[in-house]
Amino acid sequence: MRILSLLLVALLVFSSAGFANQPALALATQQGQAEETPQVARFKAEVHKHGTGEKSKVRVTLGNGVTVKGYISKIEESSFDVIGNKTGQATSISYTDVQKIQGPGLSTGAKIGIGVAVAVVAVAVLAWVLGSHARINL
Repeated sequence: MRILSLLLVALLVFSSAGFANQPALALATQQGQAEETPQVARFKAEVHKHGTGEKSKVRVTLGNGVTVKGYISKIEESSFDVIGNKTGQATSISYTDVQKIQGPGLSTGAKIGIGVAVAVVAVAVLAWVLGSHARINL
């Protein structure tokens, strides 16, 4: 009986010690949520790189699939505003809602792909011309 009493007392002490740490755990979880993810930090840097004004045209794809095209009019800590090309209305976009940000032109990968395709076609045409010219001389 004495052992059972000691076990119950020990269980009660250890379980209450676990509950005592819960507010600290909840506070640590809230602070962890306040920290921004690397993706959000990257989007913030991209928006700041583009700057504001009518020359800062962007195409923003949101997480729900909607694409907003226009220029950045205002940059804040948790969001930025884009003035639409066609509507002229401001759309406030949270950095956490962004899936992709692009400038107005082609991406670097697309430019490289086009350059490689042009080079391959030029080499093929050159090979065909030289091959047909060599057959004529024989």
